[in-house]
Amino acid sequence: ADDSNVALKLKIRQAFTIFDREARNACDVREVGTIIRSLNVFPTEKQLQLWIIQIEEEEPTGFIVYEKFEALAVRLMTEEATSHKRNTEDEILAAFQALDDENKGYLDQDTLMRFMTTMGEKFSPDEVKEMLSAAVDVDGKVHYEDFAELLSED
Repeated sequence: ADDSNVALKLKIRQAFTIFDREARNACDVREVGTIIRSLNVFPTEKQLQLWIIQIEEEEPTGFIVYEKFEALAVRLMTEEATSHKRNTEDEILAAFQALDDENKGYLDQDTLMRFMTTMGEKFSPDEVKEMLSAAVDVDGKVHYEDFAELLSED
């Protein structure tokens, strides 16, 4: 057996077990993204959907079995480890600065919401609400230097 990934597999098993609520060695397919992100792998939603298709049963049951999840997670955390890292604070800051064409140091809540729902990988209404609740100051503005720091933290 390949023992080089023992610690890694233990970490994956611990993360998976939290969502294996009925101890069936399976988790709800909707939890896969949460588990993967808890392992510090940050895919796009599109990438996540492709991975789920790879590890689902031939006749999808709504559940993912541990063995298939583990094989995917090991691959993501070893061979593909650099492909799905969280963005650095500088990268996030640069993205916000690109949206702030007047260099004000902040974006209005409505502006950020518009970008989040119309450009690139679109956020769901729940994701927008959650992000704005964390990002918007009492003045209705997103001072993105502070927010970039928050987003880049492990």
